[in-house]
Amino acid sequence: MNRQQFFIKTWLSVLFLVSVGLVPIGVHGVEVVIGGGPGTLDWEQQFSEISVIDFAANPGQIQPDQTGSADNLALKILESGGSITSPNARIVLEISTSELDKRLKSMISGDTTDAFEIKGVNATGIIINIDMGERFGINRIRFGTRTGFEEFAIGGFSIFLNDGSQEQTTLAGTPDFRLFKTLERNVDPVIDLDVPLQFVRFIQLKQLVRGEWEIDEFEVFGEGFVSAASYTSKVFDQGQAAVFGGLTWSAGAIGEPTKSSVVLSTRSGTSADPSDSLAWSPWSPPLPAGVLTDIVSPAPRRYFQFRFLFESSDILSAATADSLIFEVSPAIADSLQGEISPQNAFIGQNTTFTYAVRAFDSNGFDRLKIETLAPVDTVHSVEIDGVEVPFEKTDVDDGVEIGFERIVGNKTLQVVFDNIALQYNTVFSGKVSDSQRPDRLPQSIGAGDVVPGPLTAGDDLSVTILVGKDLIHSMEIAPNPFTPNGDAVNDELQITYDFINLTDVAPVLVRVYDLSGRLVKDIYSGLDSSRRYQRTWDGTNNGGDRVVPGIYLVRVEVDTDAGTKSRTAVVSLVY
Repeated sequence: MNRQQFFIKTWLSVLFLVSVGLVPIGVHGVEVVIGGGPGTLDWEQQFSEISVIDFAANPGQIQPDQTGSADNLALKILESGGSITSPNARIVLEISTSELDKRLKSMISGDTTDAFEIKGVNATGIIINIDMGERFGINRIRFGTRTGFEEFAIGGFSIFLNDGSQEQTTLAGTPDFRLFKTLERNVDPVIDLDVPLQFVRFIQLKQLVRGEWEIDEFEVFGEGFVSAASYTSKVFDQGQAAVFGGLTWSAGAIGEPTKSSVVLSTRSGTSADPSDSLAWSPWSPPLPAGVLTDIVSPAPRRYFQFRFLFESSDILSAATADSLIFEVSPAIADSLQGEISPQNAFIGQNTTFTYAVRAFDSNGFDRLKIETLAPVDTVHSVEIDGVEVPFEKTDVDDGVEIGFERIVGNKTLQVVFDNIALQYNTVFSGKVSDSQRPDRLPQSIGAGDVVPGPLTAGDDLSVTILVGKDLIHSMEIAPNPFTPNGDAVNDELQITYDFINLTDVAPVLVRVYDLSGRLVKDIYSGLDSSRRYQRTWDGTNNGGDRVVPGIYLVRVEVDTDAGTKSRTAVVSLVY
């Protein structure tokens, strides 16, 4: 069972455990579950900062706010990080900045007993700027006087709108307002304007006619979803230095899925205050939904935080987030530093490397996993503080795992092994784990100076290699000939090939042809990157029938920007 399958199985166990009030602790440490149903942590109780997030529409998940036709969005302006200001009213009214702020806010308070008043002065051109805080779908604007003060209706006005986009922003970074409505003579105490449904963030009201006037409530209505929203979690305090494992979460969509998105990022810190940039890492690249992904934020760290960012280009569409789970456990060591030597090698050539790890204040570990693109055929030796010790080697999908006697405290581990570098600037990432403490997550090794002297040419875990010309560095087939007659001896042909220097994944085909060039078997079609691969042919054709004895051609093709590259090998099939 692979790690993805194990995590899914653990996830189902977690849902059961939390439903009966137990704390889930397993071989992957502690699983923290948010929005997973009864007994799990609640989204509404786990945030430090939100912007226009709806918790109630679909219990157990979060999504951007959705506006109903009766919702007065102006009441959410301050909550959404918006504002109401005037560049010139304070001078006209001869009041303090704080008093002006108080009077302007009365327009969006919902209190119909207070109003913003321009009285006792004879001025025109008063401007009121409203920042909604976010881009909302708006279709109606309404404002007017208090009941009993109808004589103070604004005599004339212009309304300008701006959607808050880059396209409607000036070079100076200010809103480039677009005229929506001008009414040069007005006697109506209440102005009610229908607006074609559109995203709006900024609204500007400009007085055009001299006279005394007031505005009681400035109301904004609309429908659909806000164009951007965010959810930042609280700071999770582990109480001590901790490591983070896998994370998975679910995403959904309302309306047109292609017109909305939500991304999740994480960060970690050594202080409780995430505003301390020296103590906290930047936000990580987005973590995909629906799959188990390793948390890449630095560890060991005591503090952890995550953030969702929602966006939509369509008023009636929105993304949703649901059921987040992440792994965390106490650190195995205060620090793990590693380096590899030599730090230069010929691409595709078998090279003997020394991998050194220095543990500081380790609580104990007895396994080292080294990630490699090609299999590690030979481990020559393992030393702890210069003394050679017995070891066991286990091949894994993405490298090799080595077991040894348990290391506690401050010690240096050195492993000598053979490997083939298949990509320019190959990084040999490593993690240590403790078989005696399955509740502790594996801890990553950071680059650092481990052994003074020639070994520490770069004090890191990367190897720079001399670049070769062929993308398909090598190709081998065995056994040759092979005999797929069902006797369990040489029944399958193993096709092994190495890709080097692919900068990204590339389309690959592995096929078998007869000597006339006719296609016999599609063995593999997919996307490969730089590493070693092994495919198998069982001697059948695409119809599932055994092929006749003879000579066949096995071909590996890779499609790159520079064209199609291929290598071909000849195999004999006999019975």
